[in-house]
Amino acid sequence: MRYLLLLLLSLLSVSGCLTAADEEVLERLNSLGESKGPIFPDREDYYGVFVLDEQNAWAVGNRGVILHTADAGQTFTQLNSGVERAIYDVDFADAQSGVAIGQDGLILKTDDGGQTWKQIPLALPLEDWQVAQPHMFALSRGASPNHIWAVGPVGAIIHSADGGETWQNQSLGRDVTLNGVSFASDTEGWIAGEFGSILRTQDGGQTWQEQKNVLNLPKFTRPDLSEEDAIAQRVPRLYLEDLFLIDVAFRNPTEGYVTGESGILLHTVDAGETWTRIPSGSFNTLLSVLPAASGQGADMATGILGTLAREENGDWRLLEDVRTHVLTWIRDVSIPGGASFGLACGGKGTILVTTDGGKEWKRTASERLARLSQS
Repeated sequence: MRYLLLLLLSLLSVSGCLTAADEEVLERLNSLGESKGPIFPDREDYYGVFVLDEQNAWAVGNRGVILHTADAGQTFTQLNSGVERAIYDVDFADAQSGVAIGQDGLILKTDDGGQTWKQIPLALPLEDWQVAQPHMFALSRGASPNHIWAVGPVGAIIHSADGGETWQNQSLGRDVTLNGVSFASDTEGWIAGEFGSILRTQDGGQTWQEQKNVLNLPKFTRPDLSEEDAIAQRVPRLYLEDLFLIDVAFRNPTEGYVTGESGILLHTVDAGETWTRIPSGSFNTLLSVLPAASGQGADMATGILGTLAREENGDWRLLEDVRTHVLTWIRDVSIPGGASFGLACGGKGTILVTTDGGKEWKRTASERLARLSQS
């Protein structure tokens, strides 16, 4: 079970057709996590970034690759993760203590800034058809850095109350792929996943409630069509359960976003009691969203085909310079509240750096990343 491959297949089942770009992405993702041997930082796919402060940031990706910068992206160091599995997400509580998660239930923890990593065993109960622990796709800390949640397929939810040393099973007990998680406190959290799943907890993950009040969805599974054309072409109607939701992120306990296929961007200002789709004819599938801290920067989102979008004065716009020069998907973005330095990452060795809070981005030269594999 491969996260990004499942994602792409879901997207294509909604659109009903394969473009040349889709075929290229499918070919790229089909080998996810399977290749062995030396890491090539200029070619690997990167899935997660975390920026701690104005100097320090980490990026993680396929075959266990982990990069670190201590000078705001001017230079990078390749760290030894000790694994060859894909790493999907990473988070640091401070400059020393970090956690990374990934393929087949991978959990890594560091106490020295990523110089060394130890693997934390995960032993969730498995169904008869499961041959390995479920992937862990996304993680989120609560208000306390010791509280961490991670989610994945087969309804997998795990929670640590000690900074990642030990983990408890809080899984849903049903077969649904969970892709994103966001906690605004140690008790208030949200999850997004397939079948239009948006779940909320108010007790730290002990129980979850579905949120289905979503307004302003397109009428049909092909939003680009007029109602007349959709009916003529027998395009089916779109229901919430049809959506493959990918990421969720909250600015505070009441305001947050959910992203998904076909450019779905949902917004709530009442803790998810009501979600409203933000329309945009220019968005491709959105893979992540980053709400800025209140009054400290702009909200951002990333997606396929070089999508990097920025919210300004209530309007979302694509950064055309990025889309022109990045001919692959952008998976994640991280900018601390009020900071000028940030990172974004994606396929084919894509590492983007901003030094102005996300207004302009510069791609790290592949030659610089290639040299890391030789050091």
